[in-house]
Amino acid sequence: MARVSLVVHGRGRGHASRALACARALGDAGHQLHVFAGGDSEHVLKNMSRYTSIPIVRPGLAAPGGWLRRLSSDAARFAAAAPQCVVSDGDQPSLVLARRSKVPGVAVDHGLALTHGRLPVRPPALLRLYERLNNAPLVLADRLVAVHFLPFTAADPRVAVARPDLRDDLRGPVTRDGFLLAYFRDDNGRDALALALAVGAEVICFGERDPGLPGLRFHRSDRAGFADHLRRCDGVITSAGSNVLAECVMLRKPALALYRRGDAEQALNAQLAEHAGVALGRSIEDLGARDLAEFLTRARGGEFAAHDLVAAMPPVSEVVVSTVAALLV
Repeated sequence: MARVSLVVHGRGRGHASRALACARALGDAGHQLHVFAGGDSEHVLKNMSRYTSIPIVRPGLAAPGGWLRRLSSDAARFAAAAPQCVVSDGDQPSLVLARRSKVPGVAVDHGLALTHGRLPVRPPALLRLYERLNNAPLVLADRLVAVHFLPFTAADPRVAVARPDLRDDLRGPVTRDGFLLAYFRDDNGRDALALALAVGAEVICFGERDPGLPGLRFHRSDRAGFADHLRRCDGVITSAGSNVLAECVMLRKPALALYRRGDAEQALNAQLAEHAGVALGRSIEDLGARDLAEFLTRARGGEFAAHDLVAAMPPVSEVVVSTVAALLV
C-alpha cells in the first residue's frame, strides 16, 4: 500500500467528522496514514497513531497571511511523511504542495457540490463566484470528491459524489423522545433557543458556551453525547452546516436550519433543505416565535419529508479509498 497524508481544515466539526471516517477506511485498506489537522479538527483527530498539528487558514482578511505561513512551513512539515498521495478535506495549501511535489492529490469538500454539482436550487451567482475563487486551489487535485446532505449529480467528470459516513454512534435505535436538540457552530443561537423555550419546547443544547437560559438543558460539546441525543430527539435546531444537516437527513430528523445574514453558503443549505422538505430554513436575525411554533408542530406531527440518503449515495470514506487506489495504479 502507500503512504497517504490526510490534511484536514480546522473550522467547524464537519471536516473532522468526515476525515475521521476516511482515516479509518484508509487505514483499514492498508495505507500508512499520517494525519495533519488543527483548530476544531484537532481534538477529534489528535489521537490518530501518526498525527501532526498544523495552523489553519481561516477565510477572510487573514487568509493571505495564513496561506503564506503554511506554504513556507508545509514543505518541511510534510518532508518526514513523504506522502505518495495527499487527501485534503477542505485544506488548500496542502494541495499546492502536492502539485509542486508531483504527488497525486484528492480534494474532499462540501463546497464542491456548489461549484461542480447539479443542485435543484441554483446557487446565487455571487456565491458561485466566491466558492470558485475561495476554493480555486482545490482544482489542483487530480480528483475531486463533492460531499452533500442531499442526493445530487456531478457536472464534471473529475468529480465523484458522496455523502458523509453514518457514524457508528448514530447506528443505534432511532426514537422520538419528546425533546428538540440544538447545536450552533458559532454558539450564536441564544435568541433561537429562548424562542423555542417560550413556545413550550423541551430543548437540549450542545455547545462550548452555556447560554444561561432558564429551562434549557445544556451540555458541553461531546460527539458521543450529541449522537445519542440526535437518535432520540423529535427535531434539531441548528446552524445550517452541511455535515449536521446530512446527519439529520440520514436519521430522518427534521431540522430548523438557521443561518446568519451574509452567510450565503449556509443560506443556500437552508434553502436546499427546505426545498427537499426535510427542514424549515430561516435567518437567525428574522426568526420569530411563529417560526418556532410552526417547526415544533410540524416536527411533532411528522409533516417533514424523509429521504433515504444512505441508499442514494455512497459514503465519502468508500469513495476516497477507491479514488486513492485508482490514482496509485
